Amino acid sequence: MYRLGVGLVIFAIFGWSQERPALTVPRFDKGSVEGKIYKNASIGLELTPDPKLKFAAPVLKGKIGTVSSSLMVAAWGKFKSGSAREGTAFWAVPLAFYPADKRSTDACMRKVVEANQKDGFRPVQGSPEGDLGGLMFARTDFVREGPAYEVVFVKACDTLALGFIFTGSERDAVNKLIAATDLKVDLPTAGCGPKSPSTTQR
Repeated sequence: MYRLGVGLVIFAIFGWSQERPALTVPRFDKGSVEGKIYKNASIGLELTPDPKLKFAAPVLKGKIGTVSSSLMVAAWGKFKSGSAREGTAFWAVPLAFYPADKRSTDACMRKVVEANQKDGFRPVQGSPEGDLGGLMFARTDFVREGPAYEVVFVKACDTLALGFIFTGSERDAVNKLIAATDLKVDLPTAGCGPKSPSTTQR
């Protein structure tokens, strides 16, 4: 099955040795899938993917309220022989997992790029930002032989790092998935207001 777990892969890398200064660790739950909609009141988020995709069960790993906790939910299309499976995934991890100087949106995205390159993906030219649900995210597009095309959106909020991954066989198909996605975010609950650490730390 085509791997769509890049978000959790990079956040499972405990390679940093720097001390992590205190930062509130949010206590989020796994949320629930209601019909075609994923809802998670603990982080103020509702996600409706392209109607042709079907959600799998949300996955909550690690001990709740600790930096090792992580959340992921994915929606998948049908398998097609010789083609990358279309999918959309959302992940969230505590920002406190990162050292103090690695908690910006840009820093989080750099870790995604490094992890994807190790997995055979190559970043391609594209917009450095993208809008989802009225929020601006860092955006990076990737290609891999197969063919496979992947778009990753990342945003560092007050206490959470949020990410969305869209995959398919080529750019147009993935952009259609993005266009068909409806995202609703309660900014105070998610902590994604104008003072969140978007690009202030490198």
